[in-house]
Amino acid sequence: MLNEADTRVKLIDPKLHESGRREEFILRDRPITPGRLVDEQGNRKPGKKPDYILLYRPGFPIAVVEAKDEAHSALDGMQQAKGYAMDLDVLFAYSTNGHEIEEFDFTTNMQRSLDRFPSPEELWQRYTSHKLRN
Repeated sequence: MLNEADTRVKLIDPKLHESGRREEFILRDRPITPGRLVDEQGNRKPGKKPDYILLYRPGFPIAVVEAKDEAHSALDGMQQAKGYAMDLDVLFAYSTNGHEIEEFDFTTNMQRSLDRFPSPEELWQRYTSHKLRN
């Protein structure tokens, strides 16, 4: 069984690249919130940090991915992924253990299991279609 770090490098990263994602459009472990203040000196707890933020183009996040180790189900990270997606105001949240991929699509409010990550173009089409309808 691979731990989360090895799962990311050996299983998840290759799947993201296979979907047509270029490395410069994959952000890893980037803080999205500053973290809660814990004292009067301004010290903070660590902020929220998704495992992956997928960009459609520079500065335009389109999805988040929560990684789990092989011992966990992809379902185990979905609530966390959805929370990150809401914080970033993106429409697609994924959770994966490198073998299973779960998607939550905020345009339909539906969750489903996938065999692969959608390509950047597929997500863009879904995003623009949703924006045109709303």
